[in-house]
Amino acid sequence: MINTNTQSILLLTSYFSKSVGNAKPLSPTEWGRFAQWLNAQGKTPADLVTAEPHAVLEGWHDEKIPLLRIEQLLERGHALALALEKWSRAGLWVLTRSDADYPKALKHHLRNSAPPILFGCGNPRLLNQRGIGVVGARKADNADLAYATSLGKRIAMAGMTVVSGGARGVDEAAMQGGLNEEGTVIGIMADSLLSAALASKWRNGLMNNNLVLVSPFFPEAGFNAGNAMARNKYIYCLSQAAVVVRSETKGGTWNGAIENLKKAWVPLWVKRDTKPESGNYALVVQGAQWLESAAEHVDVHTLSAQAKLGADPEMVPELAPTDQDASISEEESVRSDPPREEATHELSQDNGRSSQNVNSASTHAIAIGDLSFYQFFLRKMAFRDSPATAEELSEQWGISKKQLTEWLKQSVDERHVQKLKNPVRFQSLDVGKFEGSTGKNLDPSSDGQMGFKLD
Repeated sequence: MINTNTQSILLLTSYFSKSVGNAKPLSPTEWGRFAQWLNAQGKTPADLVTAEPHAVLEGWHDEKIPLLRIEQLLERGHALALALEKWSRAGLWVLTRSDADYPKALKHHLRNSAPPILFGCGNPRLLNQRGIGVVGARKADNADLAYATSLGKRIAMAGMTVVSGGARGVDEAAMQGGLNEEGTVIGIMADSLLSAALASKWRNGLMNNNLVLVSPFFPEAGFNAGNAMARNKYIYCLSQAAVVVRSETKGGTWNGAIENLKKAWVPLWVKRDTKPESGNYALVVQGAQWLESAAEHVDVHTLSAQAKLGADPEMVPELAPTDQDASISEEESVRSDPPREEATHELSQDNGRSSQNVNSASTHAIAIGDLSFYQFFLRKMAFRDSPATAEELSEQWGISKKQLTEWLKQSVDERHVQKLKNPVRFQSLDVGKFEGSTGKNLDPSSDGQMGFKLD
């Protein structure tokens, strides 16, 4: 059951059938304007369905959102009930901006233009994890599809989430690459969310809680070029950096990348293409950066760090050895707020909130850039004064259990760490070894080392 607040927001902003009625639902921008007014009046969307709308809307004047339009939208209660019953049977859920799992990055980047409603299926908690966007043309050749698959796999191995659009071609290849590596994936659908929720290709990911499919659009909508264009901004805003695998000089991939460059949401990398007439080449001219490395060798965590430093477009992200891949996921600097009934109240509280501190992380990433992630892990262990279990270390530092197990085994074999028994715990044998050893601050207990906050 949805609460009255969500009911009101759905009535005002969503379609419930493919046929368009007399009144057009409010766009994200229109909803943001209306919600701000409600908040300023000390009212909530729920008041529109629990009280007399005329009384609640007294004093409201907007040429594009007349009272008649609002009233007609609110009269669609029966259509809403039928739609919700159908969607719930397919496992779909609804998030509003006030829900704890609503992506904070969308509210940070888009402010009041963030979508008021997200329809979805799968694990909603993935929406606030750190991710790398992967985008590209639907009509990609086999080489580009193989690159996207390998990149999705590489992102998963680094402990980050693949963020893409769920379309055939590059998007789907990157998402499947991440899922095949048992990584986490966010698919932002421009159309057919209801069909995707039931599709066999996504079934395992959804059942294993490694996948979430979301859409701000009517879950049964067919392909629409306008929605596909609008969807692109959400891919970028949910990512810490984005990679364009293949682009023409027009179309959705191109327009989305150009919008990201203009808005400076996240660093943009482009798969190397030497043809001057290619869209990839044109994006670099517009300000993107070449990603020279083969997908399987990309050091994923540097994608968001180095690009923020204004590096030369020819710079290649620093590579880390394959057996020392980073699997450290930064904890969100803004914690999830508990669900609240007053959806509009959070509008006035978004200003100044950020889901991460990229610039700070970037500065520290270069400060000790000569350390591999495994070496940094050893230093982190050396500053612990008591033994800990693998589970405790994984939880405290945000490192995947798989990666942590590999590092612990290697460090024990190399006699950097001692394995204690009854119960099994791990204690560094290098305590005090790194204090003052160089002129750099190598104390991992401080935040931001190598672009990560591990405490």
